[in-house]
Amino acid sequence: MTLSIALANLKPGTGKTTTSVLLAYALHRRGYDVSLADCDPAASTLAWSDAVSGFPFSVYGLAVKDAGKRLASIAGGPKTIIVVDLPQAEDHGTIVRSVLRRVDEITIPVAPSTIEIERTSAIADLLGEVAEVRDRPARVAVLLNRVVTSARSGSDARDALVELGYDVLQPRIPRREAYALAYGMTPDIRDGDPFDLLAETYLNRAGLKGRV
Repeated sequence: MTLSIALANLKPGTGKTTTSVLLAYALHRRGYDVSLADCDPAASTLAWSDAVSGFPFSVYGLAVKDAGKRLASIAGGPKTIIVVDLPQAEDHGTIVRSVLRRVDEITIPVAPSTIEIERTSAIADLLGEVAEVRDRPARVAVLLNRVVTSARSGSDARDALVELGYDVLQPRIPRREAYALAYGMTPDIRDGDPFDLLAETYLNRAGLKGRV
């Protein structure tokens, strides 16, 4: 594989599945070979794929304790990008740790609220544990999610997270009904869409071309 990205958070309901699927679509749309790993025992990503008669890229169920070791086996080739939808770490820590030990990018989706920002301290502790057993450091960042475009909360949250020492990705995912209702629908990603910009950000961070 050429790049692996995992969406991680301590709690459920933070947008990991929606972000994983729409990001995978955006990367696929840019011409990349994409594999999407559903590591959540709830199998929401697999169910979403079934609901739309299959995604246009490979989807694998990897809700197993050694999921991280198995990621290489789902890469279609050396240039495959793997996106990983993780379960909540508070209930499935073994799966989450296994994956976080091996991926290139670890992204924490966070809504711009005080409680969400405070909860990042627990996932930061987990990432600290994982860092001690990794062969090389991961690129760790926060993704601001469900941001009200016209409100100051997004900018205030970014400032607070930066002050806490986090790398905050430049693209912000706005609070849109289309995203809230995306589950079970075929995504429509276009040029300049927040998820298109997010895909470009990951490619730039990995030193890859924007399109192939």
